[in-house]
Amino acid sequence: MLKLTNVSKKYRDHVVFNNVTIDASNPGIYIFQGINGSGKSTVLKVLAGVIYKSDGKFLHDVSISYLPDKFNMPKLMKVRAYVKNILKMYEKENLADELISKFQIPNKRIGDLSKGNQQKLGLLQVLYNEADCYILDEPLDGLDDFAKHLVKDIIREYAENGKIIILSLHGKNLFNDLKPTVFDIKDGFINAKKKKKKGEILDEEKELQSDESNVSLS
Repeated sequence: MLKLTNVSKKYRDHVVFNNVTIDASNPGIYIFQGINGSGKSTVLKVLAGVIYKSDGKFLHDVSISYLPDKFNMPKLMKVRAYVKNILKMYEKENLADELISKFQIPNKRIGDLSKGNQQKLGLLQVLYNEADCYILDEPLDGLDDFAKHLVKDIIREYAENGKIIILSLHGKNLFNDLKPTVFDIKDGFINAKKKKKKGEILDEEKELQSDESNVSLS
């Protein structure tokens, strides 16, 4: 279970989002989209348990691996040594060289890496931690097309294997074919919509059709 019910987040007199209800309990892909400052990162931080809500209910019983929009790593450490140490905690140390090659990250000091390669290193660290739910804040930031499609393929595989993947993005176009549930955030309010498959009728459409079928002409 991963659910917000009538949740609000405030900083003193500033309301970031208000009376939000989100149910991300089912396996699949959930995308939060909106302009900068719309509250995407704050919603994800509440879902990840990094910050507390101000009001409402937050229920969860899943393990979470979380990538924030900004993160720090040891700048003087080389990539291979860092990855081996991280994966050792996950008992996956033997995958270090394979994953570094898969993500195409050069074995430099982390501080000398480009923004895109630092982002790939953060994604590697988060995505290969065993969890029920992966929360990724702007995961495509700084990535080239190769890396974007690599991340998409990993996300697709995880969703197919019953994981919950929650992303914040400026636009969802890359993931359209994966049929995500999309939350549009604007002015502290959230509107949810499910991307439908061809020929599929969503619940709200079924309800509308049912209402229309019950209309009689006099």
